[in-house]
Amino acid sequence: MDVLTAIKAVNTLVKLRGRDSDLVVDFYGGEPLLNLGTLFATVDYCRANQNKWKVKFHFLLATNGTLLTPNLAKRLLDKGVQIAVSIDGPKAVHDHNRPFAGQNGSFDTILANLKKMPRSVMKRLVGRTTVTPFFPDMVKLYEHLKSLGFERIEIFESEDACHKILPGQESSFFSSKANYDTLYKAYQKLALCYIDNVISKKLDYSKTFFNRFFKLMQRLYYNHEVSGGCPAAKGQIAVSIDGWIYPCTSFLGIDEFKLGHVNYGINSDKYRKFIKKTNKRFEHCRQDCQLFKLCRSTGSCLNVNYYFNGDCAVPHKKSCDLFREKLALACASLSILSEKIPNRLERLFGFDPVGRRGNKLY
Repeated sequence: MDVLTAIKAVNTLVKLRGRDSDLVVDFYGGEPLLNLGTLFATVDYCRANQNKWKVKFHFLLATNGTLLTPNLAKRLLDKGVQIAVSIDGPKAVHDHNRPFAGQNGSFDTILANLKKMPRSVMKRLVGRTTVTPFFPDMVKLYEHLKSLGFERIEIFESEDACHKILPGQESSFFSSKANYDTLYKAYQKLALCYIDNVISKKLDYSKTFFNRFFKLMQRLYYNHEVSGGCPAAKGQIAVSIDGWIYPCTSFLGIDEFKLGHVNYGINSDKYRKFIKKTNKRFEHCRQDCQLFKLCRSTGSCLNVNYYFNGDCAVPHKKSCDLFREKLALACASLSILSEKIPNRLERLFGFDPVGRRGNKLY
């Protein structure tokens, strides 16, 4: 993406913000550190204009870590860019999931960069793991990221978004019943690990986000009903390198989901058509699902719905079943913590209105 396209994307975001004053710009790839000129120009443009626009920008960046030197990490952090480094486990696991184009593993390159990080920088980085059927033990993945020096950790299961599973890719996605049964057991172990770490004061919100399971517990604690479910096209947009606007990153490159272009903004007809279609998902859930008020389709990604069912509005059953399992574990975990550490819960769940990695911790 060139600088002009990025600036137009920011202008589009500001124009669409409504009453929101906290805006999040997420640098996503591909690998965003291959395009530092546009990255820094975008951050500087946002900072230079936020007072005029009466908004506050928060910046997130997801990187594979191969280009993240200590000097670059510090420069980004000093600019207010929160950095998540993707590491999918120990060397054998990570290299299986994330090889270079020549098929050599990338783990050693990333580890060499991390070993050079000053502690003041390392504690501000987020270690992010994508869990696959190849190595589904979330507790071991969490412990590995801790052993590398990360204090802030995100753990997500792989989702079949943006494409269908092709032959040879099965080990990267949870698709079969056996895969999901394994994932359920992994979450059960994760919940027990979470409880032990919280009670022993090794884990809290101020340092570790600890994935969607943590966010679900937070919503339960604050008794939140999610308004509108998935924020695609409602609370977020994604812009491709050539300026096309999509509902979210999962729909990038799919022509039928183009909502407009940064040169002329959102096409109102396409936008209304998308919202009308996706709102139909409520019709599938409202009468049949007891978890509707808490979930509001958050348990089923719109893009996953589209690829498995051919319709954004038809929930993906396996995703809904997984959400139900997480909810049961979150309720049980919250109940135990309420009994064991009642006076620490408010601090533990310290509410972050911006979400994900947008909270200022240091």
